[in-house]
Amino acid sequence: MQESLYHDNGDNNVSNPSEERPVLSQAQGVSVCHWFEMNEDEYIWFRFAKSKVSFERERIARNKELQTIGPRAHSKRLALLLRLKAIARALEEIEQQGLTPERENKYRLEYGDRIRDAIRHGEPVPPAIIAQRVEFQRAFDGRARYEKGRHTSFANNSIAVDLRLWESRGVKIKLQNGDAMRVQVAEEIARGLDEIEAAVDCSLHDALKATNITIAHTQGKHPFMRGDAGGLYSSTDRTVTIGTCTNMGRLIRSLAHELLGHWLDYEAGATMQAETRVRKGKHYLSISALSEHSVARGQHSADSDMREDGYLIALAASRMRDRMLAEKIARQKDHDAELEPDDREIYRFVLGRGDYYYRPREIWARLCEMWTARHVVEPTIAFEPYAWYTQRAAYWSATDFEILEPLVAKAIQWRLARLGSGNSTGNNKQNETD
Repeated sequence: MQESLYHDNGDNNVSNPSEERPVLSQAQGVSVCHWFEMNEDEYIWFRFAKSKVSFERERIARNKELQTIGPRAHSKRLALLLRLKAIARALEEIEQQGLTPERENKYRLEYGDRIRDAIRHGEPVPPAIIAQRVEFQRAFDGRARYEKGRHTSFANNSIAVDLRLWESRGVKIKLQNGDAMRVQVAEEIARGLDEIEAAVDCSLHDALKATNITIAHTQGKHPFMRGDAGGLYSSTDRTVTIGTCTNMGRLIRSLAHELLGHWLDYEAGATMQAETRVRKGKHYLSISALSEHSVARGQHSADSDMREDGYLIALAASRMRDRMLAEKIARQKDHDAELEPDDREIYRFVLGRGDYYYRPREIWARLCEMWTARHVVEPTIAFEPYAWYTQRAAYWSATDFEILEPLVAKAIQWRLARLGSGNSTGNNKQNETD
């Protein structure tokens, strides 16, 4: 949203910013579209003028509200009258005193905080603005280090990317720290792909290659800047990050969760332009996860596959094991739970915080993990043994998964078909782990 600079055209000599201190951007004929493009003096006068405009708008809104309330709403009328009196007093103070040193200092501190936050969040803050203060330059240098680390960790095309599995398996591989790929790590990734393809009973080579996927291995460490994650799929960089170990050295087997779960879900959704708005912190963003789209839109969709997909995730959500324990772990109130430290750490990676584990895309990824384990007798890299899942909170009992299994198989096949890969989902192997 564009913000325009406000000017007081009144007769008060003290509070007339356009006469006392001209706005540089206007004097130079430059249109300022974002507040972080203003220098410090511009921002201070902008905020001062904006405070007056805000009070005037609120006074108009409160007066309109006062005219609409009924004769018996005595307490509400009194509150509105008191607020209008406070607004009038504030506007009178602004007119009489103008930009006081106290108010200027408040805006100056606010400016510093907002510019630092803008730099840290990657906003295009001009060099001239950064040069105003040493702390702005420090924030800029910190952001540059972050960008370099992120590029090393997730970049799909960089000098660190290894192509030895590109032709044979359809994936690029790399080490998260940017070092040269080790033979044993490449073999581990290949074994993980073998296990997933054995479960789905088809090659993923063409689909992986078409989507230009890179698999990054952390060699036991956490994904970059994510100490709470056991694996990641970056749909922006198209990079799957795996290889995290617990503090006691146990591998978090996350390849099926991140690849067959998230990669397949996001990329299949992208082919259908299935954009869904989801909340992340205080903001909303659009993602292409097909699971989110199916839950949000599937009920009224003309596509029977999408309706069934939404039904599957809703059914799976209603049948998860040990919901109470999962809630405690996700809200970090599990101190009384009888869990070993290593098991508690794994749970934290899987469930995350708050309602993360209950989101459709996370339910779908856990369904994929458990489904692949159902079709491979002794997995070692990509996912846990089937019996492990049947005993864990937020997964499903063996009895419940018998109901979910054919639905998951169909949903996987639907996604693979969207990517033009596979015509089988391993139904001929469903009794291997009985």
